[in-house]
Amino acid sequence: MTSIQRRLFVVLLAATGVIWLSAAIWIQSSTRSELNRVLDNRLAEAARMVGSLVDEDGLQLNAAMDLAAPALPGEAAHSYARQLSCQVWGLDGTRLAASSQAPQAALSGSEQGFSEREVEGLVWRVYTHVDEARGIRVMVGDSLQIRERLLTDMVMGLM
Repeated sequence: MTSIQRRLFVVLLAATGVIWLSAAIWIQSSTRSELNRVLDNRLAEAARMVGSLVDEDGLQLNAAMDLAAPALPGEAAHSYARQLSCQVWGLDGTRLAASSQAPQAALSGSEQGFSEREVEGLVWRVYTHVDEARGIRVMVGDSLQIRERLLTDMVMGLM
């Protein structure tokens, strides 16, 4: 009888382990896709917002950069603060403005939409908004390294 109890215990323990492992994999996968969707939406919204702040008479880019990547109270202590980088380029290829943490090189090519590119040793997820009427290309990106750390922290918190 003890042998049957022991086998039943092992089978139940293995089945429970498989179920929990499957749940953990599913949670990680769904969290990754939702997080990427939310962060991509944030990039697109920030790029369109910065593009809309460029007026016809002149560029109010300093205000636009502050709105795209605002300084938050106590941000130095927060590891995810100021993760967005924003650049505004003219359609002729001249750099018009950039947020303080943005790299010197262009975050993306000239195409509109999402892309991933390595710039200055970091891989960036970038949304490019092209406004032909205003003659600008707005690029807003964040580091994939920060996205991965955020995902890892979220999954660990869920587990």
